[in-house]
Amino acid sequence: MNPHRPRTARSDGWAIQYLAQWRQRVESVEKQVSGKSRAARDNRIPLAIGLTGCPACDGHFFGDGPRDRLERLMRRDGRHAHRLRVAVAELDDRYRDATVEVSWSRTMPWWERRVPWI
Repeated sequence: MNPHRPRTARSDGWAIQYLAQWRQRVESVEKQVSGKSRAARDNRIPLAIGLTGCPACDGHFFGDGPRDRLERLMRRDGRHAHRLRVAVAELDDRYRDATVEVSWSRTMPWWERRVPWI
C-alpha cells in the first residue's frame, strides 16, 4: 500500500446489513415470545390460524429475504464466509428456540416454515 494514498474508509457491506436485518427479526420474535408483546397471547387464537399469507403482516421474509441472501453468502469459501457462518449460526439457534416448525411445504427453507412459539 502506498502511504501517500491512504484508502478511504469502507462502508458497511451487504453482509452486515443482511445480518442486522436477520438479528432484528430474531429479536422481534424473541420479544413476542417472551411476553413483552401481549397482543399475540391475549386473543388465545393459535398463530397458525391467524396467518394471512402477507409477508409484511405475518412477519415472514418469503422470497428473497435477508436470511436467504445470507445463505448464499455463507456458501462461499474463505475467512469472511466462515465468520458470517458463525454469526448466523448463533442467531439461527436463538430463532429455533423461539419458534416451532409448522407443516408447510418442505421445499421452503427451514426459517420460513417456522412461526413464533406462543
